[in-house]
Amino acid sequence: MQRLPKARLPFLALAAILFLIFSFHSTPSDPAVPAPHDLSISQTASPSTQDVAHWMATGSNSTPSGFHAFRSQDLAGETSGGGSRAGLFQTGVLSTEDPDAAGAQRRFLYRMPYGAAISLAAARHHVDGLLLAAVISVESGFAPHAVSPRGARGLMQVTPGVGEAYGASDLFDPYVNLDVGCRYLCSLIKDSGGNLERALAAYNAGPAAVDRYDGVPPYSETRSYVREVLDLYAEYNRKAGVRRLGT
Repeated sequence: MQRLPKARLPFLALAAILFLIFSFHSTPSDPAVPAPHDLSISQTASPSTQDVAHWMATGSNSTPSGFHAFRSQDLAGETSGGGSRAGLFQTGVLSTEDPDAAGAQRRFLYRMPYGAAISLAAARHHVDGLLLAAVISVESGFAPHAVSPRGARGLMQVTPGVGEAYGASDLFDPYVNLDVGCRYLCSLIKDSGGNLERALAAYNAGPAAVDRYDGVPPYSETRSYVREVLDLYAEYNRKAGVRRLGT
């Protein structure tokens, strides 16, 4: 047998080693599957749910006067599961036998003027939306430019003094008026320990009069106002099909 020149032996040894390395090198089992980097690109190509929610909550640069369909805290309240809770200060709680009671209330409110805004303001400030609607109906008949002989303005007949206390000046803006009036009503309900008669009397005659008489003042206007709001509140509950425990 002819012997190979010694100069070629290192080259053949290197070739053998490279052959063994490439023989044992693994290949992808399915080259059609995209790499992880490709998946990340496809997932981020379209706007995420958070991006869309942020846009809806904050609006765009062209949104007039800073008013949006709903605010970020509204969205947080809905997505946290709090949207179906009963208001903290209502006279009864939504019946657990009717899981669609909150939805029925919203559908009823949405048939009213400014119903969607009423529903959102009520949820934002933890006041029953049907109670809020009853107050608005008695106060202004849902007229956003109503003015009382005492100078109270708008849907909830908010006085300029109350508006100033809450940092609001344009009380004829229905959304501003709703927000301020709802916040004020919420504070009165808190101060009265959840007693709606006292809270409504304070809304009509002022907290000082309620404190002075330790209850609804003996004013015919105030007593008629409280009775009318509570009767309408009960009627709205019946029409909306909302049943409450203990009622």
